[in-house]
Amino acid sequence: MYIRILDGRDCIGGNKILVCSKNEEGFLLDFGVNFKKWSLYFEEYLKPRTGKILHDLLKLDLIPRLNIYRSDLLAPDFDSNERVKFVFLSHAHADHCGLIGLLSEQIPLLMTKETLALLSVMDQLKPSVWEQLTIRTRTRSEDEHVRTDVLVNDKKRRKRKICVENAENQFEGEFEPVELQRCWPNRVKILPVYHSVLGAAALCVEVDDAIVVYTGDLRASPTKEEEQFWRSALGEKRLALSKRTEQFVREVKDYRDSLKKPMVLIVEGTRVSRKADTTNDERTVFQNVLDVVSRTNTLVIADFPTKHLERLMSFLKVAQLCERYLTLTPKDFALLQYMGKIDPTWQLLEQEMQCLHVYHVGKIVLSKLEKEAIHFAKSNGLLVGPEQINERPTKYIIAAGYFDMPQLLDIDETVLNGSIYIHSTSEAYTEEQQMDYRRFKNWLARFGIKPHGLAFENDEIVFSKEFHASGHVSAQELENLIETLEPDIIIPVHTEEKSWFVERWGTKVLAEEEVYL
Repeated sequence: MYIRILDGRDCIGGNKILVCSKNEEGFLLDFGVNFKKWSLYFEEYLKPRTGKILHDLLKLDLIPRLNIYRSDLLAPDFDSNERVKFVFLSHAHADHCGLIGLLSEQIPLLMTKETLALLSVMDQLKPSVWEQLTIRTRTRSEDEHVRTDVLVNDKKRRKRKICVENAENQFEGEFEPVELQRCWPNRVKILPVYHSVLGAAALCVEVDDAIVVYTGDLRASPTKEEEQFWRSALGEKRLALSKRTEQFVREVKDYRDSLKKPMVLIVEGTRVSRKADTTNDERTVFQNVLDVVSRTNTLVIADFPTKHLERLMSFLKVAQLCERYLTLTPKDFALLQYMGKIDPTWQLLEQEMQCLHVYHVGKIVLSKLEKEAIHFAKSNGLLVGPEQINERPTKYIIAAGYFDMPQLLDIDETVLNGSIYIHSTSEAYTEEQQMDYRRFKNWLARFGIKPHGLAFENDEIVFSKEFHASGHVSAQELENLIETLEPDIIIPVHTEEKSWFVERWGTKVLAEEEVYL
Protein backbone atom coordinates (compact mmCIF):
# COMPACT_ATOMS: atom_id res chain seq x y z
CA MET A 1 0.00 0.00 0.00
CA TYR A 2 1.06 3.58 -0.56
CA ILE A 3 -0.45 6.93 0.39
CA ARG A 4 0.24 10.03 -1.66
CA ILE A 5 -0.62 13.46 -0.25
CA LEU A 6 -1.52 15.23 -3.47
CA ASP A 7 -2.52 18.43 -1.64
CA GLY A 8 -3.18 19.62 1.91
CA ARG A 9 0.18 18.51 3.29
CA ASP A 10 1.80 21.79 4.40
CA CYS A 11 -1.28 23.95 4.55
CA ILE A 12 -4.79 24.15 5.96
CA GLY A 13 -7.32 22.95 3.39
CA GLY A 14 -7.27 21.68 -0.16
CA ASN A 15 -7.16 18.03 0.88
CA LYS A 16 -6.58 15.56 -1.96
CA ILE A 17 -5.15 12.27 -0.71
CA LEU A 18 -4.65 9.11 -2.76
CA VAL A 19 -4.60 5.72 -1.01
CA CYS A 20 -3.63 2.72 -3.16
CA SER A 21 -3.46 -0.99 -2.46
CA LYS A 22 -0.71 -3.31 -3.69
CA ASN A 23 -2.98 -4.11 -6.67
CA GLU A 24 -2.99 -0.43 -7.76
CA GLU A 25 -6.65 -0.07 -6.77
CA GLY A 26 -7.24 3.04 -4.72
CA PHE A 27 -9.48 5.84 -3.55
CA LEU A 28 -9.28 9.57 -2.98
CA LEU A 29 -9.89 11.28 0.33
CA ASP A 30 -11.54 14.64 -0.46
CA PHE A 31 -11.04 16.81 -3.52
CA GLY A 32 -11.05 20.39 -2.31
CA VAL A 33 -9.77 23.80 -3.30
CA ASN A 34 -6.41 24.83 -1.86
CA PHE A 35 -7.31 28.48 -1.36
CA LYS A 36 -3.74 29.47 -0.54
CA LYS A 37 -2.50 28.22 -3.93
CA TRP A 38 -5.68 29.28 -5.75
CA SER A 39 -5.33 32.89 -4.58
CA LEU A 40 -1.83 33.06 -6.09
CA TYR A 41 -3.49 33.14 -9.52
CA PHE A 42 -7.21 33.80 -9.09
CA GLU A 43 -9.65 36.04 -7.24
CA GLU A 44 -13.33 36.94 -7.51
CA TYR A 45 -13.09 38.54 -10.97
CA LEU A 46 -10.12 36.57 -12.25
CA LYS A 47 -11.16 32.94 -12.61
CA PRO A 48 -10.13 29.90 -14.68
CA ARG A 49 -11.68 29.76 -18.14
CA THR A 50 -14.78 27.59 -17.98
CA GLY A 51 -14.23 26.35 -21.52
CA LYS A 52 -10.66 25.22 -20.77
CA ILE A 53 -10.94 24.45 -17.09
CA LEU A 54 -8.81 21.27 -16.92
CA HIS A 55 -6.15 22.74 -19.19
CA ASP A 56 -5.83 25.86 -17.03
CA LEU A 57 -5.76 24.15 -13.64
CA LEU A 58 -3.31 21.46 -14.78
CA LYS A 59 -0.95 24.05 -16.25
CA LEU A 60 -0.93 25.92 -12.92
CA ASP A 61 -0.43 22.68 -10.93
CA LEU A 62 -3.68 23.22 -9.02
CA ILE A 63 -5.02 19.69 -9.61
CA PRO A 64 -3.23 16.31 -9.69
CA ARG A 65 -2.28 14.48 -12.89
CA LEU A 66 -4.45 11.41 -12.53
CA ASN A 67 -6.93 9.69 -14.84
CA ILE A 68 -9.96 10.80 -12.83
CA TYR A 69 -11.47 13.65 -14.82
CA ARG A 70 -14.59 14.08 -16.94
CA SER A 71 -14.13 13.07 -20.57
CA ASP A 72 -16.28 15.97 -21.80
CA LEU A 73 -13.71 18.41 -20.33
CA LEU A 74 -11.05 17.03 -22.72
CA ALA A 75 -9.21 15.16 -19.99
CA PRO A 76 -5.64 14.20 -20.98
CA ASP A 77 -4.52 10.59 -20.72
CA PHE A 78 -1.88 10.50 -17.99
CA ASP A 79 0.76 7.85 -17.48
CA SER A 80 -0.87 6.72 -14.25
CA ASN A 81 -1.73 3.15 -13.25
CA GLU A 82 -3.94 3.89 -10.24
CA ARG A 83 -7.54 2.76 -10.61
CA VAL A 84 -9.56 5.11 -8.42
CA LYS A 85 -12.62 3.20 -7.20
CA PHE A 86 -14.30 6.03 -5.26
CA VAL A 87 -13.82 9.53 -3.84
CA PHE A 88 -14.75 10.09 -0.19
CA LEU A 89 -16.05 13.59 0.65
CA SER A 90 -15.67 14.20 4.37
CA HIS A 91 -17.92 17.28 4.49
CA ALA A 92 -19.44 20.13 2.50
CA HIS A 93 -16.73 22.78 2.88
CA ALA A 94 -15.10 23.98 -0.34
CA ASP A 95 -11.57 23.23 0.84
CA HIS A 96 -12.61 19.56 0.93
CA CYS A 97 -15.09 19.23 -1.93
CA GLY A 98 -14.81 22.39 -4.03
CA LEU A 99 -13.39 20.71 -7.15
CA ILE A 100 -15.74 17.73 -7.46
CA GLY A 101 -17.21 19.15 -10.67
CA LEU A 102 -14.05 18.08 -12.50
CA LEU A 103 -14.29 14.41 -11.52
CA SER A 104 -15.59 11.72 -13.84
CA GLU A 105 -19.21 10.84 -13.20
CA GLN A 106 -18.17 7.16 -13.36
CA ILE A 107 -16.19 7.45 -10.11
CA PRO A 108 -18.67 7.14 -7.20
CA LEU A 109 -18.70 9.94 -4.63
CA LEU A 110 -18.98 8.49 -1.13
CA MET A 111 -20.47 10.75 1.58
CA THR A 112 -23.18 11.10 4.21
CA LYS A 113 -26.75 11.92 3.23
CA GLU A 114 -26.43 15.31 4.96
CA THR A 115 -23.38 16.22 2.88
CA LEU A 116 -25.20 15.17 -0.28
CA ALA A 117 -28.15 17.34 0.74
CA LEU A 118 -25.94 20.38 1.33
CA LEU A 119 -24.12 19.90 -1.97
CA SER A 120 -27.47 19.50 -3.74
CA VAL A 121 -28.68 22.82 -2.31
CA MET A 122 -25.48 24.61 -3.33
CA ASP A 123 -25.75 22.99 -6.76
CA GLN A 124 -29.00 24.86 -7.35
CA LEU A 125 -27.33 28.24 -6.79
CA LYS A 126 -25.49 28.31 -10.14
CA PRO A 127 -22.03 27.07 -9.13
CA SER A 128 -18.95 27.21 -11.36
CA VAL A 129 -18.19 24.14 -13.49
CA TRP A 130 -15.48 22.94 -11.06
CA GLU A 131 -17.96 22.94 -8.13
CA GLN A 132 -20.93 21.23 -9.79
CA LEU A 133 -22.36 18.10 -8.26
CA THR A 134 -24.81 17.60 -11.13
CA ILE A 135 -22.91 17.45 -14.40
CA ARG A 136 -23.92 19.83 -17.18
CA THR A 137 -22.15 18.30 -20.15
CA ARG A 138 -19.75 20.39 -22.22
CA THR A 139 -18.84 19.90 -25.88
CA ARG A 140 -16.66 21.43 -28.56
CA SER A 141 -18.11 24.55 -30.14
CA GLU A 142 -19.56 24.28 -33.65
CA ASP A 143 -18.97 27.98 -34.27
CA GLU A 144 -16.19 28.26 -36.85
CA HIS A 145 -14.90 31.40 -35.14
CA VAL A 146 -14.35 29.58 -31.82
CA ARG A 147 -11.26 27.43 -31.36
CA THR A 148 -11.97 23.70 -31.28
CA ASP A 149 -10.30 23.24 -27.88
CA VAL A 150 -12.77 25.60 -26.20
CA LEU A 151 -15.81 23.90 -24.67
CA VAL A 152 -19.36 25.20 -24.43
CA ASN A 153 -22.30 24.07 -22.33
CA ASP A 154 -24.66 21.87 -24.36
CA LYS A 155 -27.18 21.68 -21.44
CA LYS A 156 -27.29 17.89 -21.46
CA ARG A 157 -26.92 16.22 -18.07
CA ARG A 158 -25.15 13.07 -17.00
CA LYS A 159 -26.05 11.15 -13.87
CA ARG A 160 -23.23 11.03 -11.39
CA LYS A 161 -22.60 7.87 -9.37
CA ILE A 162 -23.27 8.47 -5.68
CA CYS A 163 -22.78 6.16 -2.71
CA VAL A 164 -24.81 7.30 0.30
CA GLU A 165 -26.04 5.01 3.05
CA ASN A 166 -29.69 5.19 4.17
CA ALA A 167 -30.78 7.68 1.50
CA GLU A 168 -32.31 5.35 -1.08
CA ASN A 169 -35.44 7.38 -1.86
CA GLN A 170 -34.35 10.92 -1.06
CA PHE A 171 -32.45 11.63 -4.28
CA GLU A 172 -34.17 9.20 -6.62
CA GLY A 173 -33.72 10.07 -10.29
CA GLU A 174 -31.04 12.73 -9.75
CA PHE A 175 -28.06 10.37 -9.40
CA GLU A 176 -27.06 6.79 -10.08
CA PRO A 177 -26.91 5.08 -6.67
CA VAL A 178 -24.03 2.69 -5.97
CA GLU A 179 -23.90 0.22 -3.08
CA LEU A 180 -21.02 0.56 -0.65
CA GLN A 181 -19.75 -2.99 -1.20
CA ARG A 182 -19.32 -2.26 -4.91
CA CYS A 183 -16.95 0.62 -4.17
CA TRP A 184 -14.26 -1.38 -2.39
CA PRO A 185 -13.53 -5.12 -1.98
CA ASN A 186 -12.84 -4.85 1.77
CA ARG A 187 -14.74 -3.32 4.64
CA VAL A 188 -15.53 0.42 4.51
CA LYS A 189 -17.08 2.39 7.38
CA ILE A 190 -18.34 5.97 7.20
CA LEU A 191 -18.21 7.37 10.73
CA PRO A 192 -19.99 10.69 11.42
CA VAL A 193 -18.01 13.27 13.40
CA TYR A 194 -18.82 16.63 14.98
CA HIS A 195 -17.66 19.65 12.94
CA SER A 196 -18.93 23.11 12.06
CA VAL A 197 -21.14 21.75 9.27
CA LEU A 198 -23.78 19.04 9.43
CA GLY A 199 -22.90 15.69 7.86
CA ALA A 200 -19.15 15.72 8.49
CA ALA A 201 -17.63 12.23 8.65
CA ALA A 202 -14.44 10.25 8.99
CA LEU A 203 -13.61 7.12 6.98
CA CYS A 204 -12.27 3.75 8.07
CA VAL A 205 -11.12 1.37 5.30
CA GLU A 206 -9.31 -1.97 5.22
CA VAL A 207 -6.46 -1.75 2.71
CA ASP A 208 -4.26 -4.82 2.25
CA ASP A 209 -3.24 -5.86 5.78
CA ALA A 210 -3.91 -2.54 7.50
CA ILE A 211 -6.72 -0.21 8.57
CA VAL A 212 -6.63 3.33 7.14
CA VAL A 213 -8.52 5.92 9.19
CA TYR A 214 -9.06 9.45 7.82
CA THR A 215 -10.48 12.00 10.25
CA GLY A 216 -11.48 14.72 7.81
CA ASP A 217 -12.15 17.83 9.93
CA LEU A 218 -13.58 17.38 13.40
CA ARG A 219 -14.10 19.07 16.73
CA ALA A 220 -14.32 17.50 20.18
CA SER A 221 -17.64 16.42 21.62
CA PRO A 222 -19.10 18.81 24.24
CA THR A 223 -17.95 18.83 27.83
CA LYS A 224 -20.41 17.91 30.59
CA GLU A 225 -21.03 21.62 31.23
CA GLU A 226 -21.72 22.29 27.55
CA GLU A 227 -24.01 19.26 27.35
CA GLN A 228 -26.39 20.97 29.74
CA PHE A 229 -26.64 23.93 27.36
CA TRP A 230 -27.32 21.64 24.41
CA ARG A 231 -30.01 19.79 26.30
CA SER A 232 -31.88 22.91 27.43
CA ALA A 233 -31.34 25.15 24.39
CA LEU A 234 -31.25 22.74 21.46
CA GLY A 235 -32.86 19.54 22.72
CA GLU A 236 -31.80 15.98 23.52
CA LYS A 237 -31.80 14.74 19.90
CA ARG A 238 -29.56 17.56 18.72
CA LEU A 239 -27.25 16.90 21.67
CA ALA A 240 -26.75 13.37 20.34
CA LEU A 241 -25.40 14.80 17.07
CA SER A 242 -22.74 16.77 18.95
CA LYS A 243 -21.37 13.53 20.45
CA ARG A 244 -20.40 12.08 17.08
CA THR A 245 -16.65 12.57 17.51
CA GLU A 246 -16.75 10.71 20.82
CA GLN A 247 -18.66 7.88 19.10
CA PHE A 248 -16.18 7.87 16.20
CA VAL A 249 -13.22 7.35 18.55
CA ARG A 250 -15.01 4.55 20.35
CA GLU A 251 -15.97 2.74 17.13
CA VAL A 252 -12.51 2.98 15.57
CA LYS A 253 -10.84 1.68 18.72
CA ASP A 254 -13.28 -1.25 18.97
CA TYR A 255 -12.92 -1.99 15.27
CA ARG A 256 -9.14 -1.98 15.41
CA ASP A 257 -9.09 -4.16 18.53
CA SER A 258 -11.37 -6.73 16.89
CA LEU A 259 -9.31 -6.99 13.67
CA LYS A 260 -5.85 -6.94 15.27
CA LYS A 261 -4.44 -5.08 12.26
CA PRO A 262 -2.03 -2.11 12.21
CA MET A 263 -3.70 1.29 11.93
CA VAL A 264 -2.68 4.22 9.73
CA LEU A 265 -4.21 7.48 10.98
CA ILE A 266 -4.45 10.35 8.47
CA VAL A 267 -5.33 13.19 10.80
CA GLU A 268 -6.05 16.91 10.65
CA GLY A 269 -4.00 19.36 12.73
CA THR A 270 -5.56 22.74 12.03
CA ARG A 271 -5.19 24.27 15.48
CA VAL A 272 -1.88 22.82 16.68
CA SER A 273 0.04 25.82 15.32
CA ARG A 274 -2.19 28.46 16.90
CA LYS A 275 -0.27 29.98 19.79
CA ALA A 276 -3.08 32.15 21.21
CA ASP A 277 -5.98 29.72 20.93
CA THR A 278 -9.41 30.17 22.46
CA THR A 279 -11.37 27.67 24.52
CA ASN A 280 -14.80 28.85 23.38
CA ASP A 281 -17.57 26.32 22.84
CA GLU A 282 -21.12 26.76 21.53
CA ARG A 283 -22.41 27.41 25.05
CA THR A 284 -19.96 30.30 25.49
CA VAL A 285 -20.86 31.73 22.08
CA PHE A 286 -24.58 31.54 22.90
CA GLN A 287 -24.13 33.27 26.26
CA ASN A 288 -21.95 36.04 24.80
CA VAL A 289 -24.45 36.70 21.99
CA LEU A 290 -27.35 36.70 24.47
CA ASP A 291 -25.55 39.19 26.74
CA VAL A 292 -25.03 41.64 23.87
CA VAL A 293 -28.45 41.31 22.21
CA SER A 294 -30.37 41.53 25.51
CA ARG A 295 -28.67 44.89 26.19
CA THR A 296 -29.32 46.25 22.69
CA ASN A 297 -32.30 48.42 21.75
CA THR A 298 -31.42 48.76 18.05
CA LEU A 299 -31.32 46.54 14.97
CA VAL A 300 -28.93 43.55 15.24
CA ILE A 301 -26.99 42.25 12.23
CA ALA A 302 -25.41 38.82 12.82
CA ASP A 303 -22.79 37.16 10.63
CA PHE A 304 -22.57 33.40 11.16
CA PRO A 305 -22.26 30.32 8.89
CA THR A 306 -25.81 29.10 8.25
CA LYS A 307 -24.51 25.66 7.21
CA HIS A 308 -23.46 25.37 10.84
CA LEU A 309 -26.95 24.55 12.09
CA GLU A 310 -26.00 24.52 15.77
CA ARG A 311 -24.84 28.15 15.48
CA LEU A 312 -28.01 29.07 13.61
CA MET A 313 -30.11 27.44 16.31
CA SER A 314 -28.19 29.34 18.99
CA PHE A 315 -29.07 32.64 17.33
CA LEU A 316 -32.67 31.47 16.98
CA LYS A 317 -32.74 30.73 20.72
CA VAL A 318 -31.35 34.21 21.44
CA ALA A 319 -34.10 35.69 19.26
CA GLN A 320 -36.71 33.76 21.27
CA LEU A 321 -35.36 34.94 24.61
CA CYS A 322 -35.03 38.56 23.45
CA GLU A 323 -38.45 38.65 21.74
CA ARG A 324 -36.95 39.23 18.31
CA TYR A 325 -37.22 37.52 14.93
CA LEU A 326 -34.18 35.85 13.40
CA THR A 327 -34.43 36.98 9.78
CA LEU A 328 -32.77 34.85 7.11
CA THR A 329 -32.17 35.37 3.40
CA PRO A 330 -34.29 33.13 1.12
CA LYS A 331 -31.19 31.05 0.32
CA ASP A 332 -30.42 30.38 3.98
CA PHE A 333 -34.05 29.64 4.82
CA ALA A 334 -34.21 27.16 1.92
CA LEU A 335 -31.10 25.43 3.27
CA LEU A 336 -32.66 25.15 6.73
CA GLN A 337 -35.86 23.66 5.30
CA TYR A 338 -33.96 21.23 3.08
CA MET A 339 -31.83 19.93 5.95
CA GLY A 340 -34.95 19.44 8.06
CA LYS A 341 -36.31 17.10 5.38
CA ILE A 342 -33.07 15.09 5.26
CA ASP A 343 -32.59 14.91 9.04
CA PRO A 344 -35.83 15.33 11.05
CA THR A 345 -33.71 16.27 14.06
CA TRP A 346 -33.33 19.70 12.48
CA GLN A 347 -36.99 20.23 11.58
CA LEU A 348 -38.10 23.44 13.24
CA LEU A 349 -40.47 23.16 16.17
CA GLU A 350 -43.58 25.34 16.14
CA GLN A 351 -42.16 27.70 18.77
CA GLU A 352 -38.92 27.99 16.76
CA MET A 353 -40.78 28.79 13.52
CA GLN A 354 -42.65 31.57 15.34
CA CYS A 355 -39.34 33.41 15.87
CA LEU A 356 -38.19 33.13 12.26
CA HIS A 357 -38.72 35.50 9.33
CA VAL A 358 -37.43 35.60 5.75
CA TYR A 359 -36.09 38.86 4.30
CA HIS A 360 -37.39 39.71 0.83
CA VAL A 361 -34.11 40.61 -0.88
CA GLY A 362 -34.00 43.17 -3.69
CA LYS A 363 -32.78 40.83 -6.42
CA ILE A 364 -34.08 40.41 -9.96
CA VAL A 365 -32.51 37.02 -10.63
CA LEU A 366 -33.51 34.40 -8.07
CA SER A 367 -32.77 30.69 -8.17
CA LYS A 368 -35.64 28.22 -8.13
CA LEU A 369 -34.70 27.43 -4.54
CA GLU A 370 -34.94 31.09 -3.49
CA LYS A 371 -38.28 31.54 -5.27
CA GLU A 372 -39.72 28.52 -3.46
CA ALA A 373 -38.46 29.86 -0.12
CA ILE A 374 -40.06 33.27 -0.74
CA HIS A 375 -43.35 31.67 -1.81
CA PHE A 376 -43.41 29.48 1.32
CA ALA A 377 -42.55 32.40 3.58
CA LYS A 378 -45.24 34.59 2.01
CA SER A 379 -47.87 31.84 2.31
CA ASN A 380 -47.04 31.34 6.00
CA GLY A 381 -46.75 34.98 7.04
CA LEU A 382 -42.97 34.84 7.46
CA LEU A 383 -41.93 37.23 4.68
CA VAL A 384 -40.72 40.71 5.64
CA GLY A 385 -39.19 43.55 3.68
CA PRO A 386 -37.27 46.70 4.60
CA GLU A 387 -40.53 48.48 5.48
CA GLN A 388 -41.28 46.13 8.38
CA ILE A 389 -37.70 46.36 9.65
CA ASN A 390 -37.77 50.17 9.43
CA GLU A 391 -40.98 50.23 11.49
CA ARG A 392 -39.73 47.97 14.33
CA PRO A 393 -35.94 47.50 14.08
CA THR A 394 -35.64 46.36 17.70
CA LYS A 395 -37.65 43.24 16.81
CA TYR A 396 -35.13 41.82 14.34
CA ILE A 397 -31.81 39.99 14.14
CA ILE A 398 -30.84 39.99 10.46
CA ALA A 399 -28.49 37.18 9.41
CA ALA A 400 -26.15 38.97 7.01
CA GLY A 401 -22.44 39.06 6.27
CA TYR A 402 -20.00 40.94 4.08
CA PHE A 403 -21.50 39.82 0.76
CA ASP A 404 -25.05 40.65 1.93
CA MET A 405 -24.29 44.31 2.67
CA PRO A 406 -25.92 45.69 -0.53
CA GLN A 407 -29.25 44.21 0.62
CA LEU A 408 -29.12 46.42 3.72
CA LEU A 409 -29.10 49.58 1.59
CA ASP A 410 -32.91 49.33 1.46
CA ILE A 411 -33.10 49.90 5.22
CA ASP A 412 -33.32 53.52 6.41
CA GLU A 413 -30.05 55.14 7.46
CA THR A 414 -31.64 56.23 10.72
CA VAL A 415 -32.27 52.55 11.51
CA LEU A 416 -28.79 51.40 10.52
CA ASN A 417 -27.11 54.20 12.46
CA GLY A 418 -26.34 52.84 15.93
CA SER A 419 -27.28 49.26 15.03
CA ILE A 420 -24.83 46.50 15.95
CA TYR A 421 -22.98 43.87 13.94
CA ILE A 422 -21.96 40.58 15.60
CA HIS A 423 -19.09 38.69 13.98
CA SER A 424 -19.74 35.00 14.76
CA THR A 425 -17.62 33.31 12.13
CA SER A 426 -13.93 32.61 11.57
CA GLU A 427 -11.32 35.32 11.28
CA ALA A 428 -9.65 36.45 8.05
CA TYR A 429 -6.69 34.18 7.33
CA THR A 430 -5.76 35.08 3.75
CA GLU A 431 -4.60 38.40 2.32
CA GLU A 432 -7.73 38.50 0.16
CA GLN A 433 -9.97 38.06 3.21
CA GLN A 434 -8.06 40.82 4.99
CA MET A 435 -8.80 43.13 2.05
CA ASP A 436 -12.49 42.19 2.22
CA TYR A 437 -12.66 43.19 5.87
CA ARG A 438 -10.90 46.50 5.23
CA ARG A 439 -13.64 47.19 2.70
CA PHE A 440 -16.23 45.95 5.18
CA LYS A 441 -14.94 48.56 7.63
CA ASN A 442 -16.13 51.24 5.19
CA TRP A 443 -19.65 49.79 5.16
CA LEU A 444 -19.83 49.80 8.94
CA ALA A 445 -18.40 53.31 9.21
CA ARG A 446 -20.66 54.70 6.47
CA PHE A 447 -23.83 53.75 8.36
CA GLY A 448 -22.57 54.00 11.94
CA ILE A 449 -22.92 50.27 12.64
CA LYS A 450 -21.08 49.20 15.80
CA PRO A 451 -19.06 45.97 15.40
CA HIS A 452 -18.78 43.26 18.05
CA GLY A 453 -16.26 40.44 17.67
CA LEU A 454 -13.90 42.46 15.52
CA ALA A 455 -12.24 45.86 15.75
CA PHE A 456 -10.20 48.06 13.44
CA GLU A 457 -6.98 49.48 14.86
CA ASN A 458 -5.39 51.78 12.29
CA ASP A 459 -5.21 49.50 9.23
CA GLU A 460 -5.20 46.28 11.23
CA ILE A 461 -8.19 44.01 11.87
CA VAL A 462 -8.43 42.45 15.32
CA PHE A 463 -10.78 39.50 15.85
CA SER A 464 -11.72 39.10 19.50
CA LYS A 465 -13.37 35.68 18.93
CA GLU A 466 -15.82 35.73 21.84
CA PHE A 467 -18.68 35.01 19.43
CA HIS A 468 -17.04 32.13 17.60
CA ALA A 469 -16.01 28.56 18.46
CA SER A 470 -13.65 26.68 16.18
CA GLY A 471 -14.86 23.66 14.23
CA HIS A 472 -11.54 21.91 14.87
CA VAL A 473 -10.10 20.05 17.85
CA SER A 474 -7.63 21.95 20.00
CA ALA A 475 -4.04 20.75 20.33
CA GLN A 476 -4.74 19.11 23.70
CA GLU A 477 -7.95 17.48 22.48
CA LEU A 478 -6.15 16.15 19.41
CA GLU A 479 -3.34 14.74 21.53
CA ASN A 480 -5.90 12.94 23.70
CA LEU A 481 -7.70 11.58 20.63
CA ILE A 482 -4.52 10.17 19.09
CA GLU A 483 -3.38 8.66 22.39
CA THR A 484 -6.77 6.95 22.73
CA LEU A 485 -6.69 5.50 19.21
CA GLU A 486 -3.04 4.33 19.51
CA PRO A 487 -2.28 4.30 15.76
CA ASP A 488 0.83 2.56 14.45
CA ILE A 489 1.45 5.26 11.85
CA ILE A 490 0.39 8.92 11.90
CA ILE A 491 0.17 11.02 8.73
CA PRO A 492 -0.62 14.69 9.50
CA VAL A 493 -2.57 16.75 6.94
CA HIS A 494 -4.52 20.03 6.99
CA THR A 495 -1.79 21.54 9.16
CA GLU A 496 1.13 23.96 8.99
CA GLU A 497 2.92 22.37 11.95
CA LYS A 498 3.97 18.77 11.26
CA SER A 499 6.74 19.17 13.84
CA TRP A 500 4.08 19.21 16.58
CA PHE A 501 3.27 15.59 15.72
CA VAL A 502 6.93 14.54 15.47
CA GLU A 503 7.68 16.00 18.92
CA ARG A 504 5.02 13.77 20.46
CA TRP A 505 5.09 10.55 18.46
CA GLY A 506 8.53 10.53 16.86
CA THR A 507 9.11 7.84 14.23
CA LYS A 508 5.42 6.93 14.13
CA VAL A 509 4.88 10.16 12.19
CA LEU A 510 5.40 9.97 8.43
CA ALA A 511 5.20 13.46 6.93
CA GLU A 512 6.54 12.79 3.44
CA GLU A 513 4.53 13.45 0.29
CA GLU A 514 4.51 9.72 -0.50
CA VAL A 515 4.38 6.98 2.12
CA TYR A 516 4.97 3.33 1.21
CA LEU A 517 3.87 0.66 3.67
